[in-house]
Amino acid sequence: MELTPNDIRNQKFSSSFRGYDRVEVDGFMEEVASALEESKVQSMKLAEEKESLSKRYDDLKSLENTIRNAVVEAQKGAETILSNAKKESELIVSEAKHQRDVAIEEKHRRLAEMEARLEELLFMRRTLFIRLRADIGVTLKLLEAMNPMDEEKKSQPRRDVPENEIDKIVEQFRKESGAFPFEASVREDKENKNE
Repeated sequence: MELTPNDIRNQKFSSSFRGYDRVEVDGFMEEVASALEESKVQSMKLAEEKESLSKRYDDLKSLENTIRNAVVEAQKGAETILSNAKKESELIVSEAKHQRDVAIEEKHRRLAEMEARLEELLFMRRTLFIRLRADIGVTLKLLEAMNPMDEEKKSQPRRDVPENEIDKIVEQFRKESGAFPFEASVREDKENKNE
């Protein structure tokens, strides 16, 4: 049975001849009731404080778990971001290398095309020069055949100054192009055949 301070105060004892002093017993009971009342109040305060602290502990524990979970999630997120950034950087580097290789390959291809074109143009130039030289030689021979010199002119040594307009053009061409006169090229051909 739980005693309350009022139970103690209202407790009545039967009187006997040789009993305790009533005033002392009443005073002691009052002190015990006050002490019990005080201890109950203190017990209630402690219970409330315990409940408050327990609630605060639960809140802090929950906060700790939340923070721990947040830290774990943050670490996972950071690792994921770092991993993705690393993959992306590797992809960017790989793409840049690929583009560089494609550009270098394209430059080499274009260089090869240009070298081939240059060889082709040089060949065409040589071919045209040989044809032009042959055509000029044939034309000079034809001109000489069309304009025969009389015996007197044939016996005279050839002069450096041309006499007619065609001779002037041919002489001008020879000087500017460095082409050999037809006779010289014919002479060279004969010498090459003799060798």
